[in-house]
Amino acid sequence: MAYASTEMEEWVPKTRVGMLVKEGKITSIDQLFEMNLPIKEIEIIDALLPNLKHEIVNVNLVQKQTDSP
Repeated sequence: MAYASTEMEEWVPKTRVGMLVKEGKITSIDQLFEMNLPIKEIEIIDALLPNLKHEIVNVNLVQKQTDSP
């Protein structure tokens, strides 16, 4: 995780929430949810959940066909 720590050091927050996370005043994603704060920077998630893995799920819309009378 050395790459992630150097990336966090270079991160310059653009939002108030980002600044609070970088300063260490917010230490968990639960605190963000409790205070109803928006997450507008991906680095906030990277800082609070460093071992998060993701996968992409493709959802296709299906149109139902009905019998015409």
